[in-house]
This record gives sequence, structure tokens and C-alpha cells, in this order.
Amino acid sequence: MVIKFLLSATLLALIANIAGAGQGLILQFGDADARIARQVALYVPEGQPASQFAKPGQLKALWQGTLNLEARSRLIFTLEGTGQATLTVDGEVLCTEIGTPSERKRLGSGGHALKIQYKGPSEGHSQLRLFWEGRDFGREPVPATAFSHAQTGTLPARQGQLRAGHRLIKKHRCQNCHSDHWKPEAPSLEDLGKRLETSWLAHWIENPAAYRPGTHMPKLFAGANAGQKATDIAHFLAPPREKSQPPAPDPQAIVSGGQIFYQQGCIGCHTLEEKGNDGRIGLSATATKYRPSALAGFLREPAKHHDATRMPDFGFSVAESKALESFLRTLPKDTLPARDEGNPERGKLLLKQSGCLNCHDAGKMKTELPVPKALAKLTTTDCKAANYLLTETEQEAITAALNSPEKPHHIPAEFAQQQFITLRCAACHNRDGKQSYRETFQAEISHLKPPDPPVNDEKPAAHKDTIPHLNHLGSKLRPEWRTRLLAGQIQPKTRHWLKARMPAFTNRATDLAIGFSHVAGLPHTSPIFPPAEPEKIKTGAALTAITGFSCGACHAVNDKPAFAVFEGEGPNFKDAGSRLRSEYFHLWMNAPMRLWPGTIMPSYAAEGTTPLTQHYEGNAKKQFEAIYQYLISLGR
Repeated sequence: MVIKFLLSATLLALIANIAGAGQGLILQFGDADARIARQVALYVPEGQPASQFAKPGQLKALWQGTLNLEARSRLIFTLEGTGQATLTVDGEVLCTEIGTPSERKRLGSGGHALKIQYKGPSEGHSQLRLFWEGRDFGREPVPATAFSHAQTGTLPARQGQLRAGHRLIKKHRCQNCHSDHWKPEAPSLEDLGKRLETSWLAHWIENPAAYRPGTHMPKLFAGANAGQKATDIAHFLAPPREKSQPPAPDPQAIVSGGQIFYQQGCIGCHTLEEKGNDGRIGLSATATKYRPSALAGFLREPAKHHDATRMPDFGFSVAESKALESFLRTLPKDTLPARDEGNPERGKLLLKQSGCLNCHDAGKMKTELPVPKALAKLTTTDCKAANYLLTETEQEAITAALNSPEKPHHIPAEFAQQQFITLRCAACHNRDGKQSYRETFQAEISHLKPPDPPVNDEKPAAHKDTIPHLNHLGSKLRPEWRTRLLAGQIQPKTRHWLKARMPAFTNRATDLAIGFSHVAGLPHTSPIFPPAEPEKIKTGAALTAITGFSCGACHAVNDKPAFAVFEGEGPNFKDAGSRLRSEYFHLWMNAPMRLWPGTIMPSYAAEGTTPLTQHYEGNAKKQFEAIYQYLISLGR
């Protein structure tokens, strides 16, 4: 069978990964695989494959694309890692060995052809990262914003289509029907009648895409009696109950709920209309979907009935979840059309025979749908049991995946890249100069913004309500800390003044933390803390004191609060050594504005020295290392 590999705009949009179409570099693994890489950074543990369709073994990789410079620069490049590598810019070889800096190279503004060839070691892990330094900035990893690639090439398009096809197969849980080994990954059906309204459930089962475009849920029934079948199932799962008028919500609770919605950036993933857009899920149907108080319960424990839910846990209190439910129930909503009476016994039979229980857990009740042809034997997207409303491009991608002998490996780096999109990390966080979704859509909920607190003349801007960007995701935080952060285990939070919360992705935390490290070209475990050096710790404490850099003016130290916050408070020092990687800490101390444009953190170093010559004769590197050792000591 001939498989078409198209370079259409729709296909490019479908296969685009975290780097986005046009951004990043083409990373190729011989003739076996290719994908878009956000930057030159790779980490592969020994014995593991480097890419979804590459085989384990000695690694060979090639990065190609364009290095973009805003202004003429004189740069020094360095390749760091294991194995062998060469760097070529505009056809000229600049680096021939890992660890050896290039000569300073003068490059004009604009784009420059870039190529990096890499061969991993015969034993041990494979690792490669690209650094640069200029006359006005120190050595740092080359940022993702410097790279772009041409949207051409048969191998990247073909492998991108295969990736898209396998993602769609997993998204629609094809294996749950086409295998006798499956596990329920959709929401549990147990106690559904305590959570969802009968009428909404019937309409949802009949045509899920009408309520949520892009849903994973297929349309199971067609024909004149499709609505009745959906109603029968709904009456079995959620029997109608005598309607009781819920108590009138407290007006203050509605206001409070709207303010929580605004502060937590819910608009980045949701709309206030019934149907979503831009990948967001509409919320105005919640009043017709959830039984009284059930929505508040879901907001408190999103994963209780669905382990794989994308909805994270914000740690809402009982009062907060009730306030949010009160607010959401005030949204304008359409009245659902009336339904004929349902037959629960017929609904029970349909539930078992229509494939619903191949994806949903219903306790002791099991599916009676015969196992159709095995997934490995499928060659087309034709499905007699369900209609997933696939586009032509999606069908082509799935067909390519079904007909390809190449089956994907689980690669932590690729998993994390895809989950960055799936979980909508960009809903709250800026990255690589791209505005977060919450900022993009904030005008839609400007009426919900709580009043600004009164200005304190002594501390006019003591708390900056700025959410950290994710430019350095994977290289900023120690992986152990990142795991705890993603699992919701960091309390109190690092930036206690932020109204926005970092939600928990408990079921994905470990895999995400590993993957984000690998994407940054780093191992997923931290090196063991070095033995304490009392002299360095003592010097570091002196450097942070009021007679040094006076860090305590803005940063609390354990239980001792910051003593002179004016423009903005900084994180408590007690966790800094456990939280930040050494490399990032030094980059931050040397040039905070370069790492976070707009930060109010001052720069204390210029050309490698600081004004405090009484310590290490002003050597910034030694002083900052002493401060880092002191910070580590606070968290030991």
C-alpha cells in the first residue's frame, strides 16, 4: 500500500511539536528518524533509544537549521557533553572537539546555516549541549529563540506524520477495542448518577463533538434511533432524580468565584461560552452538566474519577470550590431539548455491547463487545463501532502509523515535549517570547478582576504578580525539586505573594520531571551535594548580609523576613540551594536581566568582578559559588 506523506499546512500544524513550525532545529538520527528540537540539547541514558523510531545503540545525530542573530556579534562556541561532535556555521567548521571552545568568530546580523554532527560514546550516556559567549555576555546555553528551520524534508515530514498518527491512536484509545489487554483510561462511570445530570449525559453520548470540539469521545450511535439509545444509556448510568431547586447562591460567593477564576488564569484553558475555541473547553454548560455540589467536588479532586485527566489539582479549599461552582452556574446557558423517557435496562445492555466499557471503568460490569481485528492487523481508519469525526489529514496520519513497521519507543524527552502542549503549560507561562494564553485571553474576563489593593507608600510594589517564564524549563530547577513541584508537594509555595498557583499534575509528575531534564540535555538526577566547606559558607553568609550585597532586604532567610522590600520581594533563601541548579544560579547572578528581562533583581557583576573586593579580591565566580554553598547549607 502506498502511503502519502504530504507537506500541507494542515499536516505541518498536526505534526508540529513544542518547538512549533519554523522554530527550533531539525534533529536527525541517521536514516531512522527525525524530529524538531527546540535547541541543541540531548541526553540519552545508556542502553536507551534516543528517539521514538531509533534503535538503541551507539548514537549518531545531526542538527540542522539556522542560527539567527539580531545584531553583528563576535562569538565563542563550545560543545559540552560526551562522545564526539563538530559544529559548522556557514560552511566553516568552528568546533571539532567536545569541551574545546572555538576561536572568537565574527558573525553578521541575520540567519546563518548551522550544522552539528554528533557521535555518542560506545559506553555510558550520550549527552550534548551547545554554549556560546559574546563580548557583552558570559558563557550560556544558546537559547531556543536563536534557532529556526526550513519546513522541508521528506524524513522529518514522514516521521512527523507517524508521530501524529500514533498520538491519535493513543488519544482515541484504539487499542482498548482492538486488543484483549487493555485498561480503562477514560473517566470512571461509577457513581455517575451522583455527579452528572441525566439530560446532559444523554445529549453528550449522542454527539460529544457538538459540546466539545476535538473531544476524545467518539459518536457511537447513528440513525433515527441514535438519540433514544443515548437516552437509554443515560437513564441507566444517571437515573433521573426528583428536581429540587438548589438554594440561591450567595452573591458574595459568586463574586469570589469569579475572582478566583481570574486569578488562577482559568481563561487560558476555558471559555465562558458553551463551546470552546483555540483549544479551550467551554464552561457555560456546567450548570446543565453537573448535579448540585458535584462540580465543587470535581474542582477539589479532579483525578478522583479519572486518573488521566488533564485538569490539574489547584488545591482548592471547600469554600473556594463552592465559590467557583456558584460563579460557573451563573454563566448563560442554553436549555437542552426535551428527551423521551429512557429505558435503563436497554441502556445497560447497550452500555455493555457498544464498546463503552472498553474505555470506561464501571466496577464489576464488563464489556460484551467482541474483540475486533487486532490493532497490528489494521490498515485503515474505517471503524464500524465508532465515529471519531477524523479529518482527512488525521486519517492519513493514522493510516501511515498503522501501515508502518516502525513502532514508537517511550522517550522521556518527547513525552515531556508533547505533554507541554497537552497540559497547556503555556496557559499560564510565557516561553521563548510567546505570550501565555491567560494573557492573550484576559480581556474576556477583565470584568472579573478583583480591585487592586490599596497602595502602601512605604512599599508601593512589594509584591510583583508576575508568573515565571519557562525559557529555562529543565535547566533551572533541580529535577528532584521539579518532581515535587509538579506533584504539588511544595508548601508553602516559593512565591507566596502570587495569587496564581502552580497546580499539581500528580500522575505525570515523575515522567515530566525526567523528560524536561532530558530535553535540556541534562540527567534526571542531581549530583550529590559536595561536602560542606565551612569557610565558603561563612563567606557566602557575609556576602548576603547587609555589609555585603544586602540580599536580606528583598529575600527572607528561613523565619527571618526580608527587612526592606521596596520594588518587589524575592523567594525565601531557605530552599534556594535545594531548588536551583548550580549552573543556572551562576547565570542568574551574573546577568539576571538576560535570563529574565524585566526582572528587578540587580546585577552585581561586571566583567567578572564585583565591588566587594574584600572577598576573593572581587572575583564574581568565587563569590557567587560561596553564596551558593551558603544557600545549600540553609536547606541541608
